[in-house]
Amino acid sequence: MIRNLKLEISNSLTFYVKVFGCQYNEWDATRLAFALKKLGLIEADAEDAEIVFILNCSVRKSGVDRALGFVKNLTSPSLSLKRRGTIVVTGCVLVADRPRFEKKGVILWDGEDFSKLSEILQIEIPLELTAYNLPLTTSFVPIMKGCDNFCSYCAVPYVRGREISRPFADVISDVKNLVSAGHREITLLGQNVNSYHAPAVIHAKAGIQNNVLDPRVNLPAGQAGPEDDNKSGFATLLKAINDIEGNFVIKFTSNHPKDMSDEIIEAIATLPKIAKEVHLPLQSGSNKVLKSMNRPYTKEQYLELVEKIKTKIPDVKITTDVIVGYPNETEEDFEQTVEIFNKVKYFQAYINKYSPREGTVAFKLGDPVPWPEKDRRWRILNEIANKK
Repeated sequence: MIRNLKLEISNSLTFYVKVFGCQYNEWDATRLAFALKKLGLIEADAEDAEIVFILNCSVRKSGVDRALGFVKNLTSPSLSLKRRGTIVVTGCVLVADRPRFEKKGVILWDGEDFSKLSEILQIEIPLELTAYNLPLTTSFVPIMKGCDNFCSYCAVPYVRGREISRPFADVISDVKNLVSAGHREITLLGQNVNSYHAPAVIHAKAGIQNNVLDPRVNLPAGQAGPEDDNKSGFATLLKAINDIEGNFVIKFTSNHPKDMSDEIIEAIATLPKIAKEVHLPLQSGSNKVLKSMNRPYTKEQYLELVEKIKTKIPDVKITTDVIVGYPNETEEDFEQTVEIFNKVKYFQAYINKYSPREGTVAFKLGDPVPWPEKDRRWRILNEIANKK
């Protein structure tokens, strides 16, 4: 949870943090910079920093290429740096991508291995900096990390691990502190926030006690929060946050259609502090493609869910993610996605052109859809959803 740290550590090292990818990486970067400053390091420009941290994103190959390009620029012989700095890559790094970074002479660091960070910096890191300490300048509150869904195109479970929810009391404490600091819009983060559990439930199911799944948290039994099941845990959390005093709005990302329960929809509809927005990734409008993606719902089930949401929340803004050019997506499959876009009338859509990621199941399918065709499909969907 957020704590008021008063560390008296002095260090002359300069650092820079570069972020690629999602909001979770942005939060990790903010948390890292906060910890480094508490250790006495001084923030500097990338070219002048003695140590540069890069938060990598492995969702698409293009993201990894950008990170490698950034490393190349930092190590270019044409740069007349005062001091050649150390480069540390963290965030999401697939095993298959590690050699590409290692060839550049960078250090790879698991963002939760603070003993390794201590070794890199040659500074002893106090225990209080290894927890979820946040500066009050961020409006993000992580409620969980990892993912259990294993979509065939996605690298997240392999780089972020399996789902682990944060203790209920810690999330509530973080939100209270941010509200007290004057934040009026707070975003809850998780790869699939709908499957949030109070950790006591996860541990009960796994036969594990005292939060040992997450070494940064070791609360006595019974203090983790309400024991909610998978269908109501997130809804219960939303209700508790809504009851916090103050003038603020809560948003959250991301949702999974298979876990968007009636309780969650009811919470969004009835709780005044919850934004009337739902980010509901579709990924494809074809049942054949959805099955190949390991997305456990059909287009019919998705549309029924959208109708339920719109009925309960008439003024809702629905946004989505979709992938065009998935290896087995035919023109007929794509037209089914177009049909759903026309039916749902999304407020906004994040449209991604399929990019093979070595180490994922879909990588074995190849990449048969030509890039110009992916671009054509992207433009059609973008015109429907984002022309405003």
